[in-house]
Amino acid sequence: MTYQLKCFGLLLLLVLWGCGNEPILWCHVDEPDCLNPSPPADAGTDAAEDAGDGDTEAKICTGQCVPFRPLGWSEPILVARTPGAAVECPPEAPHHHFTKYADLVAGPLACNCACKPSTGSCTLPATMTAGNAACYTSGAVPTSFDPPADWDGSCSSSNAIAAGKQCGGKPCVESLTIGPMVAVDEGCEVDELEILTGQGDEPTWGLTVVACEGYPESGEGGCGAGGKCAPAPAPPPEFRVCVYKEDDVPCEGENYTDRLVVYTGFDDKRGCTACECSPEVEGSMCTAMASIYKDDACVDPLLLGYSISSLKEACFDVTLPGAALGSKSISNVTYHAGTCQPAGGEPIGEVEALRPSTICCRPKDN
Repeated sequence: MTYQLKCFGLLLLLVLWGCGNEPILWCHVDEPDCLNPSPPADAGTDAAEDAGDGDTEAKICTGQCVPFRPLGWSEPILVARTPGAAVECPPEAPHHHFTKYADLVAGPLACNCACKPSTGSCTLPATMTAGNAACYTSGAVPTSFDPPADWDGSCSSSNAIAAGKQCGGKPCVESLTIGPMVAVDEGCEVDELEILTGQGDEPTWGLTVVACEGYPESGEGGCGAGGKCAPAPAPPPEFRVCVYKEDDVPCEGENYTDRLVVYTGFDDKRGCTACECSPEVEGSMCTAMASIYKDDACVDPLLLGYSISSLKEACFDVTLPGAALGSKSISNVTYHAGTCQPAGGEPIGEVEALRPSTICCRPKDN
């Protein structure tokens, strides 16, 4: 009886193998620690082996390891700069981030100004003077045969000289000098059709810059504490690893040092100053035909259709010295246009590149 009680007071542990390999534990109700038994003494080796069954392989970057970005800059991206059209993003970085431009090429405009031929009007000779000697004889006695003020060229008998009138013992009329015409109210207008204002080449960009993003299959890890995993495109190596920042700023740090400033577009502010024409007219002249009559009604001609101009006075010798100068008229008044020198048309302004960003790339040998 005592033996049986002691047996019930002891831990009864029966290990039976039932279905499968799981052990069955039988414990006395007074021994709760029985439910957490210590492993057998030979379990140490097996435990170590079990602990090694987990995934302990180090992560490997499937792209390229690049340095971390400087503070305040974008994450590393792939950038291609080409002198022609934009390139496509590579399969390793298929997400197009932006296309911008660099190296703006824009020369000054070819400005030009031109002036129309001059316009003007003519005033008639203010003087007509008879001389008692041949034309251009020094000391000849003059006698006025002047037309009226503001003469319009119609028949006028003002200051008529009678036939046979004597001056200094000689006929007053041996020659007649007609004063020059005068070109007035002259000027030139700008010839809008001949102006080449604003002609020139369209601004162009020397470089087209494409930025692309992507993520390696391995993710951004696998490069240790010194960098991150970035896409590595296959050759040709026109894409480089870069970071960027808005505005025109210097590169920062030692890893991304190859600097390029890019822009979204341009504003062409080129132009030309206004065209003008100089007030001086060159090469213009007035011409007309003068007729002198012996009577006072412009019927009996002494000289018919004598050419006069604004270039100089005209003088002719009277074939019948002492003839009467009774009246005069002028016809066929013509203004001959001259030219004006154009002024203005100077190139001004420039092409402004818009909205700069700074791209800093890894040096080419990295």
